Parts: sequence; structure tokens; C-alpha cells
Amino acid sequence: MVRVRFAPSPTGGLHLGSARTALFNWLFARGQGGKVVLRIEDTDPARSGREHEESILLDLRWLGLDWDEGPDVGGPYAPYRQSERGEIYRLHASRLLEAGKAYPCYCTPQELEESKRRALAEGRTPVYNGACRDLTPREKEEREAEGRRPALRFRVPEGEVAFQDLLHGYVRFPPGTFGDFIIMRSDGSAGFNFSVVVDDAAMGITHVIRGEDHLTNTARHILLFDALGYEPPRYLHHSLLLGPDGAKMSKRHGATTVREYREAGYLPAALANYLALLSWSPPAGKEVLGLQELVALFDIGDLSASPAVFDRDRLEWLNGKHLRSMDKEKLIALAQDFAPAWARHPRFPLMLESVLDNLTKLGDLERYLGPYGDPVPPSEAAAEWLHGEAARRILEKALGLMESMPMESLDGCREVVSSLKHAFMEKDLKAREILMPLRVALTGRDKGPALPYLLFVLGREECVARLRAALGDG
Repeated sequence: MVRVRFAPSPTGGLHLGSARTALFNWLFARGQGGKVVLRIEDTDPARSGREHEESILLDLRWLGLDWDEGPDVGGPYAPYRQSERGEIYRLHASRLLEAGKAYPCYCTPQELEESKRRALAEGRTPVYNGACRDLTPREKEEREAEGRRPALRFRVPEGEVAFQDLLHGYVRFPPGTFGDFIIMRSDGSAGFNFSVVVDDAAMGITHVIRGEDHLTNTARHILLFDALGYEPPRYLHHSLLLGPDGAKMSKRHGATTVREYREAGYLPAALANYLALLSWSPPAGKEVLGLQELVALFDIGDLSASPAVFDRDRLEWLNGKHLRSMDKEKLIALAQDFAPAWARHPRFPLMLESVLDNLTKLGDLERYLGPYGDPVPPSEAAAEWLHGEAARRILEKALGLMESMPMESLDGCREVVSSLKHAFMEKDLKAREILMPLRVALTGRDKGPALPYLLFVLGREECVARLRAALGDG
């Protein structure tokens, strides 16, 4: 059975790139009838926090992703927080130490930094120089007498390291690519590479899907799996998420966390849909897809190794499509949270309907509904529509129609607008030239919802009062 894992570090919010990795794992597992394991990699106590863990889990669930095993749901391989698995790592480290595949390292941070500085100055790759690799028992005693607490390093064997990647094919690392690396820190905690390998083996992970920035780590993992006598999982390293400038996605490109997009009014289905399309194209060219459609269509064999560039405009287009296809009652309930000033208005559903065709995210809803509020002083460009004799005649005619025609329904308001257009189109005026003076007179704006909606929501009394004020009769 396919078993995948998503293993975030709880040092901040859920990054879009991490969410994309989680999505790829989830789609693959669900499409194969497999299991999803959520593992929290919190071995760095200085940066990890339970509040970040809770935030990550909340954002994953908001995206519609669930898991079969994890710190909150349990499972046969608990615990699922690495901070609670220290004894398991120590036992595995002891095996390597006893087999001569690991050794204690007494080098101080200052000595390591100096060695790195010299290597860079000489144009060499700064790998560990093996200073503690073959210490005698006496030399070890001397260092311990100085009060040095050793870390534990893995003894990297000679030769190249190679593995088959499901996306990149055969990946090779020549000898000397990296030196002996730390598997247990001097404080007794496990290093990243070691804890990952021990956990992937213990939890029966069959496939590891993650970013291509982990390719070098995977080479180390292959060595550790072999040293411990475990079968490694199959690997796929997908492309990284880049900003429009081609650099790795970061805060300089704007919002980078799922929470920021959730709070900005993007729909979870739209964000998941968009993240899936970065490096993957569905068959038949269909782009607007729900989660279950993605599960049915997604194939990791179709992933592209090309860079994935985040395009906010494309996301907004997709989000708009999802908004307009959403169940109306659910949309209204969700939209109320983004427009608290209007949420209790009896005609809120119609107000939302009036702007939906142009709306790309719910965070913009209150701004789009602004014309339903008090009129604002028109800009210089908008005020131009109120100048001249033609504009005055249009407003006078509109006033007369509003005072004489029914406006108790949306259809009635459509008739008012239609009658106004018919009255002036015969005078060679275009619809825009007829309706814009009315819009500006009512709202002070030259953009906004369709006029029938505006008239219906404002009501006859308010519309008449605003027109009289615009004509100087108020």
C-alpha cells in the first residue's frame, strides 16, 4: 500500500510551497487508495512552537486535506512529533556507533567555522575535514576532560551516491560531494537527516514527494538507509515555487502563507486547484477543478520538472470561476464574513449577485459594495458626466420615471432604466452617455453594480433625494 508523509516544521505559517508539496502527496495517496501520514518535525525547540503546529493543521484542513495518521488523530506508529521520538533516534544512533558507521565529534563551533572559512578562501567546497574521524581512545578522553560534549557524525563511505528519482531519472553525486555529517547533536537531539530516515523507515513510508531543494539531502538519506539496513522509499523531487522574477517565492513577492490567502478571501478549492496546476496539466485542458476531480485526474507521472512560477492574476481568475460556480447559499454565508457592514442587509444576496461577475476574491467584496453606501464626492473625471444640458435632461427624466414607475422589485427597476435609455437613444446618445450621469449622481462614482440593482437596494425615496440634490433641488 502507498504510504506518503507530509512533515512540516512548526516554525511559522504554512508556506504556499509547502502546501503544494502536501497537496501533491495527498492527491497521489488518495488516487492510489493509500495512506497519508502527518509528521511534525519539531526537533528545533528554539524555533518550533505548538501555536505554529496548530496553525499549519488548520490551514491544511481549510484546503480540504486530511490525514490518516498524525499527532492529533494517532496511529500505529505514534508519536508523530519528532520531539517525542528522541529515544527511538538514540537507539538507532547507538547501532551505527557500535558498527563503526558513526563516531563522536568534539569539534567546537569556532573550529568548524574556521575550517569552513579556510576552505572558502582556498576555493574548496566547505565540507567537514574529518578532524575527529579517527581519534584514539586517549584523544577522546582528553577532549572530554576539557568539558567538550561530542556530537555524533555519520561516517560517509567512499564512492558516489546515486538513486532513481521518479521525475529527474537517475541522479548521481560524485565522491566528496559532502563530508561526514552530524546525526545526533551534542545536546542529544537528532539531526534533520537522521530523524527523517529513522521515521520514514519506522513509519513504512513508500514514497517521498518533496521539493528539488532536498536532492542533496536525499543522497545522505540513501546512505543512512543502507547503513541502517532499511529499504529506502521511492523519491520524487518536484520543482520549487518561484516568484514572477524567477527567484524562490518569498515575502518580497507578497503574501506567501496559506493563512494570508485565506484571510484575503480566496476559496480553498481555488487555491488547491491553482497549486495543483503548478507543474501539472490536467488532461483535456480543463482547468477549473474541485478536489475530487483533482484526485481522479492527478498522476505524478505527468508532473513537469520545469520551474513553477506563481501568477497571482491566474489565481484570481481561477478564484473568480470557483466563486461563480459555488452553491449560492454557501457563498452568501461565507461572503457575510467579508462584508460585515452589509451582512444583515435584507437585500444582501442581491447585492452580492450584482458584483459577482467582476469579483475575484471575497476580500474585495466590501469595496465592490461601496456604491450602495453614502455617495462620495465625485472625482474630476466622474464629475464631467454631470456637466452640460444633456446630463441635466437625463437626470430630470430619471427623476420623473422614479417618481411615477414601480420600484418595489428588481424587474421594476430594470423597467425604469430601460425607459430612460429608450427616451434618449433616439437623440443619438449611447447607453453609456445616458446611464453614467445617473450613476454618478446617485453614488459619486463612475463604476459600480448594474443600475437596476443599485436602484432597488437604495429604494425610491433615497434615489429621488439623491437626484434632487444633484439637480440642486434638494
